[in-house]
Amino acid sequence: MNQQTQPSPREHHFYVAIAKFLFHHPEHGVVSVQDPIKVKDAERYGLSPLILYGLTVAGLPIRWMTFTPVDQPRAFRDVLLDAWRNAEGLRGRPDILRINRHLATASPELARDMAEIGVQVEVADAKEKSLPASLRSAQDSSRWLLRKHDGKDQSLNGSIQALCRDAQNDHDFRVRDGHRGVSSREVEDRIQQWLALPAQVPVPTVTGGLDWQPGPWMSSWETSLPPDQPRYFNLDGFDGRTWLVTGEKAPEDIVEDDDFWADSDYDNAAEIAKNLVACWPNSPADVAKCAGITLRELQWFTSGKAPLGRHARFCQCRFKTDTLSRRLPI
Repeated sequence: MNQQTQPSPREHHFYVAIAKFLFHHPEHGVVSVQDPIKVKDAERYGLSPLILYGLTVAGLPIRWMTFTPVDQPRAFRDVLLDAWRNAEGLRGRPDILRINRHLATASPELARDMAEIGVQVEVADAKEKSLPASLRSAQDSSRWLLRKHDGKDQSLNGSIQALCRDAQNDHDFRVRDGHRGVSSREVEDRIQQWLALPAQVPVPTVTGGLDWQPGPWMSSWETSLPPDQPRYFNLDGFDGRTWLVTGEKAPEDIVEDDDFWADSDYDNAAEIAKNLVACWPNSPADVAKCAGITLRELQWFTSGKAPLGRHARFCQCRFKTDTLSRRLPI
């Protein structure tokens, strides 16, 4: 007698965080930042943070996102029910909703509320890799959501509403056409199998107030950022988006000629230091100590993420010069 194979449980990853690449500006509306910036540093540019809420189908590149101002958070229940009713690619509610320990602590009643509609909440182990990867992917892709809008409403609520529409449209497009170009035939087949599943749309329910407590865990990505560098706003004339670009804004009256690059002070110290550290027999920590800087400062400098202070640059140049005649003690 043949036994019927039980279908695998449907699983969604649910994550919430301060958006890493999107902020609101009273004049420019929603702004994408070229490189992540700490919330406190962003305030100097008139930028206010946004909250990103996202759901990803476990193991597949199918994602839905929405956003709110940081001081107007939405209840988790409302976000989840909204997604499961309106995001076609999610195929309704899952059997398993995987969250991290921060969300579990912030919303103690979430597991009970989800159980009432047939969803089992599971808290990911600290060594879990796929859930953090879903969040990182959502953060990275969010900066490209913005579309050019004809309306002039750059207010906080107007800009957020437009951003949420862009996120919904992006989800709809990728479900309809956007996944046909995935590089793996196996992944493409699994996507089509998933999209063929019947939708498990939850029954609309009346929800109460906010069911979770925001906290510092929402911007934990700030801990790995280098010191802030000069930045400036730049309007992309092609798609109408405004970016906060890292670097010094070039004077508008510069006229490029044949002598422009010859007269410029091209600095490749970071590239030289990177190559030097890579081939040096001692550890990068030893090199940093000899140059009078911390290992993290050395890593930020060689990767081009942050400059060195004047004293540190002098020590580093001295170190490069000394290597021509001697080595660090091994």
